[in-house]
Order: sequence, then C-alpha cells, then structure tokens
Amino acid sequence: MTSPLYTLDQWRRAAADQPPLPSHIPPWLRDFATAARQGNIHDRLNEPARIVPETGPDGTPPRYSAVLLLIGGPKGFHPTPEQPFPPEATLLLTHRAPTMRNHSGQMAFPGGQWEPQDSGPVETALREAEEETGLDTSGVEPLAVLQPVYIDRSNFAVIPVLAYWARPGKVHPASPENDWVQAYPLRRLVDPRLRYTVGFAGWSGPAFDVEGMVLWGFTAGVLTAVLQVAGWEQPWAAEPTRDLLEVLHKSANQEALAHMAAQFRAAGETGGAP
Repeated sequence: MTSPLYTLDQWRRAAADQPPLPSHIPPWLRDFATAARQGNIHDRLNEPARIVPETGPDGTPPRYSAVLLLIGGPKGFHPTPEQPFPPEATLLLTHRAPTMRNHSGQMAFPGGQWEPQDSGPVETALREAEEETGLDTSGVEPLAVLQPVYIDRSNFAVIPVLAYWARPGKVHPASPENDWVQAYPLRRLVDPRLRYTVGFAGWSGPAFDVEGMVLWGFTAGVLTAVLQVAGWEQPWAAEPTRDLLEVLHKSANQEALAHMAAQFRAAGETGGAP
C-alpha cells in the first residue's frame, strides 16, 4: 500500500494544529509545553527579519522545513525554583559538516525540508531527525509546534517542534549532513559563563559555547527564546558584542567565513536573518 501524499498547503495548515499532549507529561515540562503551545515565539525573538515573508530575496516563496527540539530527562523529576529541570536533562544538537552547501559548519537542531509524504511539521521533524541522527522516533513524544521562523540566507521558513525524549536511545551522525551529534547537557546551555553576543555588519544575536564550537544565528535565537519560555534562562552578560567572524575563525565550526561575510553585506544594513 502506498503512503498518502500531501501538498505544501496541507502541511502548512497542519502547522496550525498542536499535537495531543502525552497523558503523563513530566512535571518539569508541563508548564513549558503549555506556554509553548499558547504563546508566539516571535514575542521572544523580537527580530522583524525572522518573520516569514511572502517571497524571499530572489522573489521565490520560502522553502518550508521543520526542526526537532528534543529534550530528554527523567520523567519523575519534580522541579524547584533552584532546580527547574533535571541535572541530567539534555537537548539534541548536531554540527553540520563543513562540506554541506547550506549552513555548512553550523551547529543546528536536527531537521530539514518538508516532503510530500509528511502530513505536517511533526512528521517532517521526526523523519529528518531519524535520517540525520539515527533517532528511534518511537520514543519521542511531541509537545508543541511553534510558529515559523525565517532564515533569509537559504530562504527557509523553519517550524520548530518541541518534543520529549521519553525513551532515550543511541544517536550518531547517520548521514553525511552531520559530523557531530550529541544529547547535550541542558545545564551547560543555561550556564551564563558559556553565553555571549556575536555581531557583524549590523546584525547581532546570542551565541553559546558548545565544546569549542559556536552555536549562533537561527539556532541560538530559537534556543534562547525557548529557554525564556521555559523559565530556565539564567542572567548572562549580553555585552560586549564579539565580532562574529573572529569568534568563528577561532572556533571548531569550520564555517565558510568569506562566503558568510558576503551574505551579510548583501543583506543590507541590518545584516538580515542568518
């Protein structure tokens, strides 16, 4: 039996519907999931260039995709003001191989472009995560579908899908797209000592130090927003702004810096939405 196929319009309509909440959502994720389902991520991003336009810089419609924000941790943990999430909680992250054409060398959430077999963003995010990391998606419980966020460099409109890793398993770079995959400790992502601001050509945004790699741009903006929604963000020094290209040059990202600088200048005075 062949699988049903869906149009992009059907996929986008599905993005307006929230997935059913698990019957036993972990206590430390309950308020976070509710806030994510009811709020608008753009209230936290506060970056006009992230609003999805009708057409991209080249006049073509944005390419829709989805990414998976997969959080793991013990189901029975009960949060306190001092410890709002389990000490061993994780977030699944990847590093895109320097050989990739788009966003090469960047830290990312697993995910990718919609395909006709995907009924909605949840299916896209899970399918792509399985392809990229070997994730066993049967152990994943979707919690919320967020609003689309724009990346003008690749003309992508990206829908983040928040999920709980109820039954964690092994993950690894399962495709040539990535050369590093890890369920990364959440406690390190909220550590103020590992956070700073980067900027270039009129644009600036948050960044995270991840084992000598720099998590910045779209991924860092979305991560910062969801940490705020969850109430997990700790005060960190947003000033001074560090030069993005200098930081990346010293990092282990291996990004194409000359090409990136040209993209920033082509985006104009604000630097666009990298």
